[in-house]
Amino acid sequence: MSKGQKIALWVISILLTCLFLFAGLPKLLTPEKMLSQWVYAPWFLTFIGVCETLGAIGLLIPRLAALAAAGLSVIMVGAIYTLVSHHLYKELPVPIVTLLLLTAVVYMRRKEARAPLAR
Repeated sequence: MSKGQKIALWVISILLTCLFLFAGLPKLLTPEKMLSQWVYAPWFLTFIGVCETLGAIGLLIPRLAALAAAGLSVIMVGAIYTLVSHHLYKELPVPIVTLLLLTAVVYMRRKEARAPLAR
C-alpha cells in the first residue's frame, strides 16, 4: 500500500469514526430523545448504539478495522432497508455512501486482520 493510500485510509477511517460516534453516542446517552424517531423496539436502539460506538472505536485499531467495518456495514444495510421500507428515499445517499466507504476499509484492512500476532 502506498503512502497516499495509507493517508486516504486513515482519513476515511477517522471520518467514519466521527460519523458513527455522533450516531451511536446519542442513542446511549439520550435515548428518550431518539425514541421519537425510532421505528423499532427501544432495546434495539441501545443495541445499535453500542454496536455503532464500539465499531467506531474498532475502525481506529488497524487489526480490528476490517471486522469493525464489516459489522458496521451490516448496520448500514439495515439502515438502507429501513429507509426504503418507510419510503424515505431522499435520505438514502448517506447510508449508501457510508456503506461504500466501509466496504473500502474492509478491503484495504483485510490483510492486517489476518496477520499473526507479533510477539
